[in-house]
Amino acid sequence: MRTFPAALSATVLLIAPSLAIAETTVDYMAGYGHSTNIFEDPQALSGPFWEGKLGLRGSIPLGDGKLTYGARHLERRIIDYRFGDMHFSGGNLGYSIEVDKGILIEMETAAVRNSSGDLFLKLPNDIIGYRTTDYSTQTAGKVTVDLLGGKTAFSARYDTERPGTARFTTDLLGQSKLDPDVSLATFGASHFRAAGGGELCFCLEYSRSIIPSRDQSAFTRFPAETLRGSLAYARQFEEGFTLVGEAGMITLLSDDLGSVDHKSEPYLRAEARWEPAGGFEFASGFNQTIVIDDIDDAVGELTQTVTASISQRFHPWVKAGLTFETSRATYYYYLYERKTQALTASLLLGPEKKPQLTIEYTHSLKRETDPEQDYRADVVVARIGGSF
Repeated sequence: MRTFPAALSATVLLIAPSLAIAETTVDYMAGYGHSTNIFEDPQALSGPFWEGKLGLRGSIPLGDGKLTYGARHLERRIIDYRFGDMHFSGGNLGYSIEVDKGILIEMETAAVRNSSGDLFLKLPNDIIGYRTTDYSTQTAGKVTVDLLGGKTAFSARYDTERPGTARFTTDLLGQSKLDPDVSLATFGASHFRAAGGGELCFCLEYSRSIIPSRDQSAFTRFPAETLRGSLAYARQFEEGFTLVGEAGMITLLSDDLGSVDHKSEPYLRAEARWEPAGGFEFASGFNQTIVIDDIDDAVGELTQTVTASISQRFHPWVKAGLTFETSRATYYYYLYERKTQALTASLLLGPEKKPQLTIEYTHSLKRETDPEQDYRADVVVARIGGSF
């Protein structure tokens, strides 16, 4: 995995000569906070932390197309428990070109390196933690063509997650891998066309998780497939009101579902946003789907998420907001449920396109079938950030 820094450096060297003609934005952030449960774990540990982020993103005209790029680095220091520090680095490179009238080709690749730590065991007289260095990559492509009275898009994406070996803070525990390698291949086809003052989409998507055979029995994690078909509609109305709705069916297929080989569930997505004059904003959303890559179950889980947010800009440089999110995950293999809730209040001070101060408070709860896994956390953080 030592090739990651070299590959990222090579990318920077390739695009550096063109930065003079690029549209470039630099993002930055620095913050300090305190959490009553800093690792979001039933074995609650409280303490302060600080964090900082620096990122670069932009685009460069290249031939008849456009090259997009980005690089970012995030540091998070847990002051009292240094094994929990995070060093997160990532980069992406994309290219889009219209090869003919009505034919657009888009490609992107991205890579992430995440060195971080977590709590393993809280003892009366000792705290045992661990650190891992994880790698992930993504490669995606999309072709959009004018077809059948609208636009038709064909897409493909391949994601990989490579968790590293855990290194514990005690010599009594040797190095060990705690999670399996997981890859996800996704293929999609969508047809968009104007309808009723908005846009209608016929969507089809197939995904397959790929687990190395050596990891399947060792981590009780098995490959699965999903097939989704849905109909979506989006429209922007007067007075700043936007509505997006999507409904269909999604089917999970796996040889490890017990007495059946597939499960079918309604696929639902709804989003509404209202932005009238006066600096007021309201947004809400609902999503129900089956997840087979970033999961805690051995095969897949049905997830349901509800969000709602409201904000008001009282002055060109004063904005307050409140966000609520609740989610439920129902496991298929373990017959288990997990519920989470989070309420966030924020206050933003500062004019747009200038350094801004954000003060944020979050109260979160997790409830599981096993009550010993429940926890709550309260976090207060102040951040200064912006872009130029």
